[in-house]
Amino acid sequence: MPNAKRPQAPLDDDEPLVDPGRSLALRLLALLGAASFVMLGVSSVVLPLMQPPEPPPMPDQRQRSAA
Repeated sequence: MPNAKRPQAPLDDDEPLVDPGRSLALRLLALLGAASFVMLGVSSVVLPLMQPPEPPPMPDQRQRSAA
């Protein structure tokens, strides 16, 4: 029976479970993604505030001369 599952060894309660965590490359990739997400949000809020205001509309000269 090559498809039969092997029985797993019972876990000892004395040994704590060890989580190896993520690799350094995945951590850096996640940090880069988080930083780009924050910068996108900041730029969508701050850049419109830094734009110069639109100049007021100029009155139409033809209407003024006709009156």
